[in-house]
Amino acid sequence: MTAPPLLQIVPWLPPAIEGVGGYAVALGRALAAHGIASRFLVADRGHDPQLDAAAIGERSAAGLARQLAAAGAGTVLVHYVNYGYHGRGCPAWLVGGLVRWRAGAPGRRLVTYFHEVYASGPPWRSSFWVSPVQRLLAARLLRASDAAATSLGLYGRILSCWRPSPPVWVTPVFSTVGEPEAVPPLGERSPRAMVVFGGAGNRRRAYGPLRGVLAAACRALGAGEIVDLGPPVPELPARLDGLPVRPLGALPRDEASAVLLRSYAGFLGYPAPFLAKSTVFAAYCANGLLPVCAWPRRPRSPALERPPFWDAAAEPVPADPAVLAARALAWYHGHALAGQAARFHALLADLAGVGPESPIVLPARPSAPEATASHGLPPA
Repeated sequence: MTAPPLLQIVPWLPPAIEGVGGYAVALGRALAAHGIASRFLVADRGHDPQLDAAAIGERSAAGLARQLAAAGAGTVLVHYVNYGYHGRGCPAWLVGGLVRWRAGAPGRRLVTYFHEVYASGPPWRSSFWVSPVQRLLAARLLRASDAAATSLGLYGRILSCWRPSPPVWVTPVFSTVGEPEAVPPLGERSPRAMVVFGGAGNRRRAYGPLRGVLAAACRALGAGEIVDLGPPVPELPARLDGLPVRPLGALPRDEASAVLLRSYAGFLGYPAPFLAKSTVFAAYCANGLLPVCAWPRRPRSPALERPPFWDAAAEPVPADPAVLAARALAWYHGHALAGQAARFHALLADLAGVGPESPIVLPARPSAPEATASHGLPPA
């Protein structure tokens, strides 16, 4: 028997190049194999017309609740990345609308995937001042949710402090450009190409503040070229430290995966404690590349759950890059798309008759390392 459609709420959808929309679409395709079709409600009006998607109309709590009720949604999966729905990361209209809709009729179910929780920063940044509001909104959304999941153990601990039961499911994100069955070993890939992949933010960092790190990593690995994969950015150089930079643009997912399978290493400007939430990092691992990562400043939070990668800004070149790439691929297989889709399917099936649990008591301030961690990173 085919299950009722799942309504996924997202800030963006393809062809936008970012992690959250691609994650939702890939999950929707995988859930279809379990008999669950996905429809999408998207905050941004531009999206692939082939997707079963509609734009969010009135951005108010009452307007969203009405739109969800009119759509006949029985189960909603909201992909929560607070800055994707509001410029200051305080989408009160979204949270309020979901709470109203959830309480409006029996049998409605709400699942939240927290791609973000809240931002933090020093007093001279706006994130410091909006952080309390962001925390209250995230806590309110969690309280209204029948189930919750997130990509980082750090986020899971914060959420579990607010509502210990039911437990929050923590799982790194999967690749949104596919998971090839046959992945050639690193030693068989020639010429050695370094890929810089993703949205504008990652690639601007690579060619801007991390330009020297990228060049040094290419020299250390004997890379013959840099392959740029993503939408055009003005910072894209024709050459970097003598190496040619070959722009391929934003490719369909199968073509992007084919490029990654031929390449040797992938560069990503993202802090180590947050790599598990990056679909770019997941794509590098799933396609068997050597993940090369760096960040302009050292994170104050220790990378307690660090996945396998080469920190090109702080570590010597790996003695055997192929071994590190194989470790990254094995790490990825532990949370690949098929397994996550099966878990989501079971979660959705188990929600019948399950309601939100106990009310949340907010901590005055999360304990270290949460208090010093940045929770406002852009998706990658």
